[in-house]
Amino acid sequence: MNRIGRYIPNTLTCCNLIFGCMACIAALEGYSLHAMMYIFVAVAFDFADGMAARLLKAYSPIGKDLDSLADMVSFGVAPGLMLFRFIHERIADPSITLPPYLLYLFYIAALAIPVCSALRLAKFNNDTRQTTTFIGLPVPAHAIFWSSLICTLTSDCDSTGFAMAVDLSPTILLTVTAVTAIVTSLLLVSEIPMFSLKVKSLAWKGNERRYLLILAAVALTIWLGIPGIAMTILLYILLSFAGIRSK
Repeated sequence: MNRIGRYIPNTLTCCNLIFGCMACIAALEGYSLHAMMYIFVAVAFDFADGMAARLLKAYSPIGKDLDSLADMVSFGVAPGLMLFRFIHERIADPSITLPPYLLYLFYIAALAIPVCSALRLAKFNNDTRQTTTFIGLPVPAHAIFWSSLICTLTSDCDSTGFAMAVDLSPTILLTVTAVTAIVTSLLLVSEIPMFSLKVKSLAWKGNERRYLLILAAVALTIWLGIPGIAMTILLYILLSFAGIRSK
């Protein structure tokens, strides 16, 4: 069992990588809903491989490196491609009259996601401060935010009505999206403490933000659907900021 068990975490990590690759393919084809679903499955496998490694005590340098490489594809490249495709389709709108050199800045904003994700993962692997909390926004949370946000803004999702309620011109929408991409990418490599969902006990005291986030996630997702998922990540960032101010 021990010989078999040591392969379980890496097998789960490879499943993470497989679904990350599928998300990349779906993103390139313009199927944002499918890409989002594949990213979510990759998140589940990413959580499972860490839990399996702890339970089976199957830690290894190869497993650690493999996990980072899989995360780079699933949570760095895949959401970056989703945003790149989204921007590319919107730039074709004839109502956009910006100079070509400005349009390329929108593409650079999309590429900031995989670049900063790579830096974040490299930093995490060598940072001993991030055992119980995070320093900077975790890449899975960042990927969840962008995949659900882009899915909200595209026509192949049931939440299109929510997105259409915000009547923005293509130029303004692209600008806001690009600025948001830069800001969230910088959060990945920031020194801002972010709480994790790991708990030492189930007591309310000391876990207030975790329970609030979980309750809000359920409520927002039931109420708003896919847009509620993106809002949950924004709430996570705000609650992390609130925790800093309360110290």
